[in-house]
Amino acid sequence: RVFLCVWNLEAEVNNGGFEQFFTNSAGDNAIETPAALREIGAAQAAAIAEEANKVFQPEAPPRDRDARARALERLGAAATEALNALDEKFYAYPDNLEELLRKFVEGNRDAFFSPPEQ
Repeated sequence: RVFLCVWNLEAEVNNGGFEQFFTNSAGDNAIETPAALREIGAAQAAAIAEEANKVFQPEAPPRDRDARARALERLGAAATEALNALDEKFYAYPDNLEELLRKFVEGNRDAFFSPPEQ
């Protein structure tokens, strides 16, 4: 789950920003994503993801994709501007997510790889 949260965040934000992350199915895990980033040691990226989630305040980002898209639409231009600013912070790569994910997988090898059946 940790791997998928981080992988999906990075893929979506790099392809179309936080707005794309939230409007696609990857955003279903938006609430868990900051904790996943912290688990791999990406505290700065976690803080950025938390700020992106706060755009939905006073609520959390809805888990349902359609509900998130409607919420973003209701929030309007101010939310888009806030997310765009967070995109720039994310693109500066304050944490090396690729390296941290690699170390996470290596450290949790049994969760990712099972020996061939004999």
